[in-house]
Amino acid sequence: MHLFMRCYLAILLISGAMGNLATANRADVHYRTALAYHALEEFDRAVAAYQKAIACEPNSFNVHLHLGVAYSELKQYQAALAAYHKAAQLSSTNAQPHYNIGLVYLKQGKLPLAREAFEKAIALAADFEDAYNGLGEVLMKQGALADAARVYTKATRLNPNGIAALAGLGKVYAKQKRLPLAIDTFEKIIAIQADNTAAHYHLAQALMKSGEQEKAAATMEFFKVLRQTALLLEEAQKWVKTRPADAKGYNNLGIVYLARRRADKAIQNYQRAIALAPTLATAHYNLGHAYHKQGKLHLAIAAYQRAISADANLAIAHNNLAVCYMDRQALDKARFHAKTAVRLAPDEWNYWDTLAQVQTLLGLNK
Repeated sequence: MHLFMRCYLAILLISGAMGNLATANRADVHYRTALAYHALEEFDRAVAAYQKAIACEPNSFNVHLHLGVAYSELKQYQAALAAYHKAAQLSSTNAQPHYNIGLVYLKQGKLPLAREAFEKAIALAADFEDAYNGLGEVLMKQGALADAARVYTKATRLNPNGIAALAGLGKVYAKQKRLPLAIDTFEKIIAIQADNTAAHYHLAQALMKSGEQEKAAATMEFFKVLRQTALLLEEAQKWVKTRPADAKGYNNLGIVYLARRRADKAIQNYQRAIALAPTLATAHYNLGHAYHKQGKLHLAIAAYQRAISADANLAIAHNNLAVCYMDRQALDKARFHAKTAVRLAPDEWNYWDTLAQVQTLLGLNK
């Protein structure tokens, strides 16, 4: 072969390789763009970007799978099923597409098809916890309660703290009128996730049927708080997702979590707010309040003091510091901060009450 011809073929091969690489790169760019829109819950835009990725790389398992999820979020279920079936063809041993197919059929009320899909997912991955949960829900809806309990129990063995499996199991027990088991299961969920709205509702119902009216009423009251704050939580979560540098957004999210008795999540968000804005006095105060509710007085005192350092006129921080110092029997410090709180906010009767308690402990009210 002539040298010229060899050089020409080499150029063609290199050009072809570079073309393939450029196509792959474009597919990756579109896929990453789609994932970003997906994370922001802009599913129409995500679908458009996934389709562009598929145009560049038609046989990407991940793109088809995520495309199906986006279609499902848009309630375009036939399109979702088509994407999942394509993903299943591209990776015949992967259980995830079959599980997702089961979810679509479950949403459509097509229980036999949903059951078949979940069973296929389990056949491919015997430790697929979510597939057992899906199958358990189908069986419960079909009235096969004993089978549903068996499947949910299998899921709890795979993950003892799996909330979905425990919730399903609790509902099965309630339907079977095994109320002590139902109550125990819903209480376990709440111990894992204190603001699980559904668990509080079902627990209240089970307690009521068991004759524990007072406890049922208290549980139902907190269930109402959870329902009332659900939209606030969703909005606050979306706010920090779209404005990750906004310290006040994290502070507000922490407030919502604390109202929902999720002190752990509240503390995380207050700390994030403080990292972004170290002089944000309200974030330091709220952090102290969260620690105070947990009984961690040394951490609460430190946070309240930082709040006062950032804003010496924050009366509520002075008041709460006084309460902490009373609990620690540091009464002189308690009196100083109680008096400061009253001076800064003389119309707040509870600050006067704190001061009166300190004065009594010091013997100054005799």
